[in-house]
Amino acid sequence: MNFSLLAQHNHLISIVFGVVSIAFSLSFGLGDLKAWADISWLDVVGEGGIAVLTLVWVFFLLVSRPPGRVTRLLTLGLSCYMFSALLDMFDEFVHYADASAWLSMIESIPALMGMVVMTWGLYLWHQEQLILNTQLQRREVSLREHDQVDFITKLYRADYMRGQIANLLKSPETANFSIVMLDMDDFDLFNRLYGVSEGDRLLREISELILMNLRQSDLACRYAGDRFILLLLDTDLELANEIAEQIRAAVKHLAFKTKSKGNAVYHTLTFAADIAQSGDKVDSIIGRVNRQLDLCKEG
Repeated sequence: MNFSLLAQHNHLISIVFGVVSIAFSLSFGLGDLKAWADISWLDVVGEGGIAVLTLVWVFFLLVSRPPGRVTRLLTLGLSCYMFSALLDMFDEFVHYADASAWLSMIESIPALMGMVVMTWGLYLWHQEQLILNTQLQRREVSLREHDQVDFITKLYRADYMRGQIANLLKSPETANFSIVMLDMDDFDLFNRLYGVSEGDRLLREISELILMNLRQSDLACRYAGDRFILLLLDTDLELANEIAEQIRAAVKHLAFKTKSKGNAVYHTLTFAADIAQSGDKVDSIIGRVNRQLDLCKEG
């Protein structure tokens, strides 16, 4: 469990406690207390246990997941379900006048709404897990060379990419590929402002975004520092630029939350792409793309 994630869910925590407060206020504000002998304590334990366990589920959810649509949907769905459970439990302590009887009549509706919202959230969670599993498979696509994996980003290093390019260039049938180089803008400034550990965390998130925007056959590696290199099979220059532009747009909209200040920091990246040419060597194609990228950054 990562308790530091709770600080990133302040709005969801407020919603959960707001739901508890509303359920309490409606029940005891509109109803009259029952006599002690009329309370069914077995029902209180059963219905109250459901409400408490739902709150426990919310807690484990918030300390296990970062902010996002899936986390938001699951929390809201559980909160609706807990709202019905609380109303059901508070019914054991109060009885309603005719004017307030509507509250007991609709207490199951929030639970139904919550189940619908949770179902949608679980579906999106399933899709998210499929993407993550695909990323893991992509990282192990040919050889499990763990000694060539970068410790920070969990991507392969540049030497691994050089080996893959060299293998492709040996066979004319497989030499139809493009190389894309990506470079984070003002990454040195970010490190100076927020620290190297935050810079490493940013690189990990950027690497995940890159992988999510690649195809099964593509390969992403950390080239050096804040520079990444992509190998795109059976890809012409137009499609390579399109894929790189999609990655740049995804990075541009990433609201990276710093731990020290908690504010959202946005980033941009610069890219260059080139296609393998007849007679290319590994150093020639990588050097060509590197020079293009340097020119783009200077421009």
